[in-house]
Amino acid sequence: MSAFDHRRFQCPDNDWNRQQHADLDYLKANGWRVVDAAKDATDANVMIITLDGGAASSSADAPPATAKRARGVVKPARPGAGGPTLEVGGKSFALIARPDAVDFRDKMYEPTLVEVPTEWPLERHLKSWSRSRPPVLDQGREGACTGFGLAAVAHFLLTRRKVHPDKTRVSARMFYEMAQRYDEWEGEDYSGSSARGAMKGWHKHGVCSDRLWPYAADPAQEGTLTPERAFDALQRPLGAYFRVNHRDLVAMHSALAEVGILYATAFVHEGWANVRGNGVIERHPTRTGGHAFAIVGYDAHGFWLQNSWGTDWGRGGFARVSYDDWMENGTDVWVARLGAPVLPPRQVRRVPAGDAGPSAEVRRARLQQHTVALGNDGRLRRSGEVGNTEDDVRRILKAGGDFETTSRGWTRPRLLLYAHGGLVAERDALQRVAEYLPALIRNEVYPLAFIWKTDLWSTLGNLLRDAVSRRRPEGALDTAKDFLLDRLDDTLELVARPAGQPIWSEMKENAQLATDRGDGGARLVLALVRELLERRPEVEIHLAAHSAGSILIGRFVRDFCARAGRVCSLTLWAPACSLDFFRENYLPALEAGRIARFGLYTLKDGAERDDHCANIYHKSLLYLVAHALEARARWPGGNGTPLLGMEKFILNAAALFGVDPEAVRHANPHVVPLRFGPDSHWIRSPNGLQPDEDNASTARRHGDFDDDTATVQSTLRRILGGAAPTPVPLPFKTTPSGLNSRRQALDKAAPPR
Repeated sequence: MSAFDHRRFQCPDNDWNRQQHADLDYLKANGWRVVDAAKDATDANVMIITLDGGAASSSADAPPATAKRARGVVKPARPGAGGPTLEVGGKSFALIARPDAVDFRDKMYEPTLVEVPTEWPLERHLKSWSRSRPPVLDQGREGACTGFGLAAVAHFLLTRRKVHPDKTRVSARMFYEMAQRYDEWEGEDYSGSSARGAMKGWHKHGVCSDRLWPYAADPAQEGTLTPERAFDALQRPLGAYFRVNHRDLVAMHSALAEVGILYATAFVHEGWANVRGNGVIERHPTRTGGHAFAIVGYDAHGFWLQNSWGTDWGRGGFARVSYDDWMENGTDVWVARLGAPVLPPRQVRRVPAGDAGPSAEVRRARLQQHTVALGNDGRLRRSGEVGNTEDDVRRILKAGGDFETTSRGWTRPRLLLYAHGGLVAERDALQRVAEYLPALIRNEVYPLAFIWKTDLWSTLGNLLRDAVSRRRPEGALDTAKDFLLDRLDDTLELVARPAGQPIWSEMKENAQLATDRGDGGARLVLALVRELLERRPEVEIHLAAHSAGSILIGRFVRDFCARAGRVCSLTLWAPACSLDFFRENYLPALEAGRIARFGLYTLKDGAERDDHCANIYHKSLLYLVAHALEARARWPGGNGTPLLGMEKFILNAAALFGVDPEAVRHANPHVVPLRFGPDSHWIRSPNGLQPDEDNASTARRHGDFDDDTATVQSTLRRILGGAAPTPVPLPFKTTPSGLNSRRQALDKAAPPR
């Protein structure tokens, strides 16, 4: 008797979605089959998968016992450098290319009416290279086939390009490193990667020349995506790319006829170890591991492929896999076309230091010099758009590095360390940093932003929506129950706490561990800043943070100032840290005079209460944090955990800040002096000050501060010591997450007919 299981997959990507992918791969490996896939009628961003267990073993009822549990998410154990290998002619090749996980966002290739030749033999492919011969690469012992296979595709497409063909040997190392950065299973240390990760990496970054980033099998010689490599890569971007149904031979033939080459992965067997000079791979029942390569032709018997095991293998590095073999062992196929370079090659390196660039690719390359990416446990994170290593961070702050190069000739060199809020997705945080960059550089301020993957907003939104849906009746709400709306927020606080409080606690822990642990990303920056100040004591250090970013910056302040460090300015926008955290981490430095200028921005309590979370919880995020997500929850009639960024708690702790609560309530001042020195102020928003005045802020919601022009300009004035900044427009745009929220609101307001 068959057993059925239903799985929900959410887009965009999140921890729950990755958990489901892990479980799905495991179940399929144990005999479960996908029998149906359909969108959830109540949520267009959810796909429901139906699985048939059939005769699956009972062990498939749970995630694998060997899986690694990381921060509450079960992921399959990843193969390491010691994974499966194949011995070929005295050489050992690692086979750790991983099949692409299910992702319904993939754009599928649809066969067109282009004429498909009856065959596309290997000889035709070789002739297409004219007088040259396609470079057949050798990946060596490392499982870097995703990079080498894609390099074969890139060489073909670049050489065959009709306008400005490019015969440059591309970097297989960059392809491989970017594949790991964008792999579906980030956070695990392993040598393999997936085809989708490699395609994403090429699409987001392009590929640099092999001269700038040569292949090295020694991990110590890997290197990183330096600015020189990043800008060179912009000359060879990927344009459109599509997933091809690897079980549809018609689609594969059509794609080959249209483009001339495909990027593929498959399971390799012992037959690959004994390929004769004719290039024919004989089928073998034993699978060894996963491998990536290029498909370059076909005939009546099978597909011709270009491998990366050197020219001694097969027919000069090429071989033919039969259709039966492919249908049994093929896993993924992608087809692509080159994109147009963003800038002409001679102009690539002329992008001004403060210019975010005309495209996402240029912006991404520039931001490598202004970001420190953090992952779980506060350590540096290699994945994501601006993933980095210790060498990357050192390159920014070392002698003669990016900071010193950019600030050469400045009257007063300033380094600004910034941490974004906990609601912010990575791409939104990067957009903000790019928008700040021109104004800061023009005013001789070098920003270095901690990019930590929090994105608490989507998780909280799901929790709140689920809580409401389980407590409302069918149809419209009855007006006779309006009195219950007053209690809705209280109820949501209770139901959001069990799932939300652990997430919030983990986020705070990651922020603190960035400085607390020996290999934390912020601790590395702290050490490099101290070295910088020893070389150049005239450099000013400035700090700024929004919301939960105050937790990350707070630990930095504590350790930096404890050893006589001096902060020229500290700006906190609606800090989400508790008053206890403030006392432990910020207060000693403020009272010791180690912080010259301090600006504390908060919403007025009326604005805080008019804010909302996902239009369901009708107060600000900080109210939800204080009442439900902190360690001490609010009881009816109580206040929960006092937070630094909330007006009511500042007034309740008036002596701590040196303010007169009655005067504040009566006079409603825009700015309130604090007891920590003449340049310490509490800025209450929204206030009536003009955008070009000191301490101006027009933020009306918790999430407004980081893109409120008045707030950002007054923060810049504080950094400059009260001097008027050089006017530079701040072209704040709606973030991708904000646009998505608008689309969802419109969909709900006007559902499709």
